[in-house]
Amino acid sequence: MMAAAKVRQSQLLALLRKCTQLNADIRPHIEKGYFTVTVPPPWDGPASRKARILQNQIKEWSKQYPDVICYCFDSFGTLIYVLQDT
Repeated sequence: MMAAAKVRQSQLLALLRKCTQLNADIRPHIEKGYFTVTVPPPWDGPASRKARILQNQIKEWSKQYPDVICYCFDSFGTLIYVLQDT
């Protein structure tokens, strides 16, 4: 059980490292099993296109990590998380 949790956390950290390359607001909460990526304001015009590009990139990267879930909760924010053992 502990080995599986370490694998999930290492996958989350690997994706976090990739996401830090993006020009976005990254809020890590690794100890809780997630992080968020948000395109900084203003949220109109070109930012909308940029947000879509960033979300598509994150979704593509997340496919490499089977235990990582990528959820786009709006046009500008993305939640990346792993399910934790209870």
